[in-house]
Amino acid sequence: MDLIQTMNNQTDADKEEEYGVIVKSNELTGKIDQEMLSIHKYIRDLYATKFPELSELVPHPYEYAQVVKTIGNRTDVSNLDLSEFVSQNVQLTITVTATTTSGKPLPPEVLKQVLEGCDAIIELLNSKKKIYSYVESRMNLIAPNLTAIIGSDIAARILGVAGGLKELSEMPSCNMQVLGVKRNILGGFANSAANMHQGILAETDIMLTTPMDLKQRAIRLLAAKCALAARIDSYMTTSQSNSAEGVKLREQIVKKIEKWQEPPPPKAKKALPVPMDKPRKRRGGKRYRKQRERMKITELMKQKNRMVFGKAQITDEYTGQDFGMIGVSGTGQLRVNVEDNQKLKKRLARKTKAQLRRIVPGSTTRKVSGTQSSFAMTPVQGIELVNKNNRAERVREANAKYFSSNATFLMVGKDKK
Repeated sequence: MDLIQTMNNQTDADKEEEYGVIVKSNELTGKIDQEMLSIHKYIRDLYATKFPELSELVPHPYEYAQVVKTIGNRTDVSNLDLSEFVSQNVQLTITVTATTTSGKPLPPEVLKQVLEGCDAIIELLNSKKKIYSYVESRMNLIAPNLTAIIGSDIAARILGVAGGLKELSEMPSCNMQVLGVKRNILGGFANSAANMHQGILAETDIMLTTPMDLKQRAIRLLAAKCALAARIDSYMTTSQSNSAEGVKLREQIVKKIEKWQEPPPPKAKKALPVPMDKPRKRRGGKRYRKQRERMKITELMKQKNRMVFGKAQITDEYTGQDFGMIGVSGTGQLRVNVEDNQKLKKRLARKTKAQLRRIVPGSTTRKVSGTQSSFAMTPVQGIELVNKNNRAERVREANAKYFSSNATFLMVGKDKK
């Protein structure tokens, strides 16, 4: 601390010597953190006899030391004001837990050791703040590019937590993103943790002006650029130190976040096709006309598709379909006119007759009675009785000409000599 005070009083100090002091200051902040953790564990073990639940409610060493110093050996903490050190919900949780705790008051000598440990933590934290203020004032010398991105105060805190510029340059961006993160004690007053995986970088001016829905993407981008800037600074000498690369990286971050906030591009209007002068080709001919005639809408469907105005609509409850003008009175039409298609009737009649002939040969009906006699109805002769013997006689006469057993050869060819 005396060396830092001496360097603050010098106005024309050598840059190399000052750089060495800054490096030692960063190393010293890491040692202070280790010492604070050791003292915190010591007073936590001693004070567990009085208030064992307090270490879970207040995990941070400085806040724990302030709360322990304020409570002391008191059993009633409802009248104490702890809002200066912890949040309102944590203070309410401490007050409720203190009424049901199983702890006992500490002996005077043990309480004295606990209070001395609390004073030591507070004094170490004040010394750490002085080192941070000195490093912050000299950050343009040690890490100009990192300072240009996140500012001197945040850069000094990150260097202090990391343990120096060399350690920070060897750290991946995913670890730099969570440097300095604190454990959130919600106390049952929230259903989700806030600012998850966000450390000291979340306090930069870039992150504070970023919308909430883009903070997670923005902090990943910021950590990546800070890691790149730290590596640039670690390999630069004091004579080459400048913040040109840091300014470029900051501009890239700001432009990318602004790009994320832009509204999506409007949908491109598609031009209509060029109208053709010549008429569109439509299929014609006898076959196509017959096809359209078979598939055209019927008069009944035309009536169904029409809507009645001024009257209640008839709807089928099961299918949900309405019947339109079908069965509606007052339309001036007594019945639905069905077009008489003679061609279709003739074709169906021929088809039906052919089917009946295949089923019952020689008859126009499918049903044949067992008492039917052998006569036929003719338009000329009326009732004509059929003689089955006449058919047999005609067959016999035809066979007697060429296939009779008594017949002889009529012609015999002459022998060839």
